[in-house]
Amino acid sequence: MNCIKCGETIPEGRLKALPGAKTCVNCSGVKMKGVVTVMKGEGDHTWIETIHLDHEDHQKYMEQEHKTKIPREEE
Repeated sequence: MNCIKCGETIPEGRLKALPGAKTCVNCSGVKMKGVVTVMKGEGDHTWIETIHLDHEDHQKYMEQEHKTKIPREEE
């Protein structure tokens, strides 16, 4: 089967994973995503939320997270 956007052959592995795929990976509208976990609540009432971000937003978040991390003192 060929991609409806560029005409290239859709790889067999993609068709096996997504039998209804009409586009190749390069033409797909789905982009990479990132996940951030956030602990909320206090004491015995805590929970973890998972936040899904577009790849670019995830990269920005991780860069900011890296800048604000306090380095551990060596023991």
